[in-house]
Amino acid sequence: MAGKRPVDQITYADLAEVAGVHWTTVRRHLGSKQEMRALLANKQEQLGLINKDTRTRILDAAMRVFAKYGYAEATLDHVAADAGLTKGAVYWHFSNKSELYLTLCERSLSRNSKLIPQHVEGILGSNNPPNALGAWIMDQFQECKTNPESFMLFFEFLTSSRDPDIKRKLHETFDQWYRQIGDMLTAYQENDMLRKDVDPMSMAVFIQSLLNGLHMAWLINPAGVQSERFVDDISRILWRSLEQDK
Repeated sequence: MAGKRPVDQITYADLAEVAGVHWTTVRRHLGSKQEMRALLANKQEQLGLINKDTRTRILDAAMRVFAKYGYAEATLDHVAADAGLTKGAVYWHFSNKSELYLTLCERSLSRNSKLIPQHVEGILGSNNPPNALGAWIMDQFQECKTNPESFMLFFEFLTSSRDPDIKRKLHETFDQWYRQIGDMLTAYQENDMLRKDVDPMSMAVFIQSLLNGLHMAWLINPAGVQSERFVDDISRILWRSLEQDK
């Protein structure tokens, strides 16, 4: 079944029919719908299949649509058309444009939270941490150069959204991300790999704020902020603020 349909289109009844059992038996063995779909998605990954569930198709389409039209001009009709779905299908998963974009932010932060520990370990394990940190900063600029729309969209979203509920959800999303990164930094402090006289949450907010500022600076003046001298200065300043005192 996982080889034939997107996971969000597979029900207990479908699996029960194939297995020749009652649907309650399927639920008893596979758990909730979320657990069942996670199991099916894992099976698809093992089989090397590229079936995407409807929610993922919508999110991927939304990223393309927001990049093309900008946050203010993009509509859910645009998203539905790009995804090859009805507008009702989009509304089934997302109540409005703001919720859809917030979910994109959450997905991006989730992916980054999985990658950042690898980057941090590489920097701290390097023979020359400032140089390794500089290489990582250059990678951030390269990402800006490759996909500037994603960063422009984020700043546009911040300035366009005045809904207090949206601001609250955005705060909760970033707060969770800061806590995840803070926990990781705490572990490095305990292992004497980072200075201990700075609160990990403060460190996490500082790093994210620096990256946001660098992204904004690049959007304004690309040539001026990705020079070798600039990156070398920034990496040395940042490393001196993080390194454990000898």
